[in-house]
Amino acid sequence: MSIQLIPNPGRGRLTALAAAAAFATLTGCGETTVSVALPPTQVQSIAGATLHGPAGGLLPDPIEFRVIDSDNQPLAGATVTFTAQAGSVDPATATTDRNGLASTRWTLGTTAGQSTLTAAAASGVSTVVTATVTAASPATVSAEAGTGQSAPAGVAVPIAPSVRVADAFGNLAQGVAVTFSVLTGGGHVTNGVRTTDAQGIATVGSWVLGSGVGEQTLAARVEAGGVTNNPIVFTATATTPVGSKMEVTAGNGQTAPVGRLVAIAPTVVVRDAANEPIEGVVVTFAVASGGGSVVGSRQVTDVAGTATVGGWFLGPFPGTNTLTATSQGISTVTFTATGVAATPVSMVAVSQTTQTAPIGTNVNDPPSVIVRDDQGIPVKGVEVKFAVTAGGGSVAGSPDTTNANGVATLTSWKLGGVVGQNTVTATATGLPSVTFNATGTAGAAANVVAIAGNNQAAVQGTSVATPPAIRVTDGSGNPVIGAAVTFAVTAGGGSATGLNKVTNTAGEAAVTSWTLGTSSTQTLTATVEGSGITGNPVTFTAQSATRIGVTAVPTGDVTLGDDFDISVQLRNSSNAAVALAGVQLTIAIASGGGTLGGTQTLVTNASGAVSFTQLNVTGTAGDRTFTITGTGLQSATTAAITFN
Repeated sequence: MSIQLIPNPGRGRLTALAAAAAFATLTGCGETTVSVALPPTQVQSIAGATLHGPAGGLLPDPIEFRVIDSDNQPLAGATVTFTAQAGSVDPATATTDRNGLASTRWTLGTTAGQSTLTAAAASGVSTVVTATVTAASPATVSAEAGTGQSAPAGVAVPIAPSVRVADAFGNLAQGVAVTFSVLTGGGHVTNGVRTTDAQGIATVGSWVLGSGVGEQTLAARVEAGGVTNNPIVFTATATTPVGSKMEVTAGNGQTAPVGRLVAIAPTVVVRDAANEPIEGVVVTFAVASGGGSVVGSRQVTDVAGTATVGGWFLGPFPGTNTLTATSQGISTVTFTATGVAATPVSMVAVSQTTQTAPIGTNVNDPPSVIVRDDQGIPVKGVEVKFAVTAGGGSVAGSPDTTNANGVATLTSWKLGGVVGQNTVTATATGLPSVTFNATGTAGAAANVVAIAGNNQAAVQGTSVATPPAIRVTDGSGNPVIGAAVTFAVTAGGGSATGLNKVTNTAGEAAVTSWTLGTSSTQTLTATVEGSGITGNPVTFTAQSATRIGVTAVPTGDVTLGDDFDISVQLRNSSNAAVALAGVQLTIAIASGGGTLGGTQTLVTNASGAVSFTQLNVTGTAGDRTFTITGTGLQSATTAAITFN
């Protein structure tokens, strides 16, 4: 066996130490040739690589490393592994060439700052290179400071507006150009072109507001493409400058009818300490006295510094009216106007002109009128007289003087004591009169009396001839319309229909029908709804005829063919006579045979009695009885009468 020491490419000499080691290891072997590579002892970075770039970007040059063996010579064929602290490498591993070189490309991470890449060979040999990661291209801009400020017009805002610029990864972008420029308000800036500092912030030198009062705007624009939220707009409110003043220029000391618009709209001018007009000042006009009103109370000064109220209506009272014009930080000014009474030309009703109320009571809506001038504006201070012109009754509160709304109203109107028409007339000097009408109705139910259907009689199970009826009147004897009346059978066992009624225009109500029962006592009541009603309830009585009673027959024997009389009487269940006329009764032979002559069917007289006269019987001699019948009545049979 023999050992051959293989020179490393590019070296041109043998390593004695390695050969000796190989020889010792292989002593006693056959004739074999062995090549032994030396181990890596260093990994070196190659000077000159560009190690800085934007976040997320690929470095422009490959990153190169050389592996050195133990003989301090480049080592070919060594495997090198690349590991980036952030970002990525391509390739992740590489094999050194004949010059011991291996390289990779490094895409940086997204966070600005220092980042490292490690190159490692076998036996734990490695080296580290560091790259500087800068912000990528500007991607976003945001307001940093100076938003929503206020300052007097012509003065710089206290905080200079600033913006912050960042890349798409949130890294603060340094050195980015930002231009600040006035958008509205007419102010100006100093040092308007700036670049962002290490914190990504750019700040304008100053922003001096324009001379006008109100909202003003400033733009901060990043001078690069693809930036979102670009530009940022700052808003500031310019307030009234110190030393400003407001003066009246028109519309003071006028005279107009009360409630009317003054001829010249009040106007003010606002100037600064240098007597220059200030545009954009908010001026508020408000009524201070007199009770009028304004139209367009909030006004803003124009380029000439003037503000004019939309309109000023004087109050309803004759006399002095005042109007103020105010603005924050400026002294208030006052306008004065005199209201004079207008000439009334019309008077119309504002309350109901047709009402209804119980007689002797107050109407719900007392008469009321409104007086106006030729422009339709209410006139205050006009005397209106109210007088009763029909129906009696009385008024309270006349005369009355129209109030601030031009209205005069009676305190009360009490109707007269007679049902019917009542009238009150309102008059004022030089104006057409106004008439109010009210219909007096009956008062509350005070009395009830029976007007029909009491003390009647009828056959049991039949209705009385006249349905019981009542009349309801108020305290003055007027018929009460619509009073609720309830009828009810209270004794006798009969029945009635139409029990619930209301009084008609005559104050009357009647039960529909009353059918009598069998008892001797029959009563029906009529009750009016309400309290304190004299005569309430009304009780009706009636007699119920239930049977026929014989009152007279011949006292001795009767000769066949001779005339005789039989008398009967209607009676109740207690056997008392019932005076009921017109009940048809019929007599007939009950026993003994023969033929009955004479009038056999008659009707009762006013006393409820019937006398069958000039009766006669033919046939054989002997005793006979007679029966008297009537519809709905218990019949009667006479005692035996002897006929010879």
